[in-house]
Amino acid sequence: MPARPRVPDPADGRLQKFAYDLRLLGADKASIGRIARHPETTVSRAALYAALSGTRLPTRATVGTLLRWWAGSPGDERPAEPENLYEEPWWAWIDRLHPEHEGRQLAVEWRARYERLVRDVLFDRDYRPKAPRVTIVVPPEQQRFIDELNVLISETGLQDDQWLLFGTRVLRVERYLAGEAIPTDAMFEWVVDRCLSFIPVMDDYMERLDRLELFMQLARTARARDRRIARARRTEQET
Repeated sequence: MPARPRVPDPADGRLQKFAYDLRLLGADKASIGRIARHPETTVSRAALYAALSGTRLPTRATVGTLLRWWAGSPGDERPAEPENLYEEPWWAWIDRLHPEHEGRQLAVEWRARYERLVRDVLFDRDYRPKAPRVTIVVPPEQQRFIDELNVLISETGLQDDQWLLFGTRVLRVERYLAGEAIPTDAMFEWVVDRCLSFIPVMDDYMERLDRLELFMQLARTARARDRRIARARRTEQET
């Protein structure tokens, strides 16, 4: 998400390797800013930057968008045919490239690589043993994230009418502000995008988003730390 994401270490796991190679693919090609401004781009600038950090699994829509510009080229695509209900929209552009287009096979190979990455990451998550539940107080790091998020929401002018801002997801946002949960990456990007759509001017756009995401990541780390301490104490008491 930051304007200059930390360069991933390709030796530090599958996600880092994927992000590192994706960066290399996009070197000297369309910038993130240009891609984000394109009228057909449906994912946020923040999500596009985040895909290059290697810290989390990017969505298919995000990877498909980057590959559309870095493996293929929107200008080389043939006109879209009637929508195929069985076709995944984030990969539909591949079939719009001419069969002899030099980027078509490359796009197919990257799509297959991404799908393998998804399977591997989800497999690891499913088979990770679940830790026992414990109750903790809101860590200072999480409170800092809450305070910063409150500031962003207040700048929309809708802090007292958040249902107008977040609609049916307002209860989720209330849980984040109450310290009961931390948003997923996808929900974080959605909340930020909703807020920014109501803020006409933000000169320090990327700096603010960079700081807010940093606070969110620190909050996650702090909650994991405090839960680990609470579990250790409970184990000591039980023994």
